[in-house]
Amino acid sequence: MKNDSKLPRGYDGSQYGIDLDSTATQPMSCERPSFSVLQETVYGWLQGMTMFVLSDMNRLTYADFVEHIGCDAQEYRYKTLGHQRAYTWEAADKPLAKFGAFFRENDDGEWTLWATGSSQISAPDDFINGKRS
Repeated sequence: MKNDSKLPRGYDGSQYGIDLDSTATQPMSCERPSFSVLQETVYGWLQGMTMFVLSDMNRLTYADFVEHIGCDAQEYRYKTLGHQRAYTWEAADKPLAKFGAFFRENDDGEWTLWATGSSQISAPDDFINGKRS
């Protein structure tokens, strides 16, 4: 479920009519990725990391996640604590499995990756056994 189009770097999902400054949870896309896509995102692409301050991955934007996962997030909210844009994806085939990505505005005015979190997304055996590709 990979998206072949190249999104602009500043893409933020606002075409869904969301208020980017609202702390209320707002619905976005009805399209949902599979559990395996979310699991690969967490343990493959992000290598199990959750904080990205000192990582080169802190340059990733929401558009990069949409391209990797293959669809927009299902929910958005602004978190005043930490001034973060929070996007959540839910697995189509495992509704309790969720992945969240949090973005902060950098010195250049770009919203880039700050942290991630997940719920009900377990690590695959090859990640646990140290056989990452």
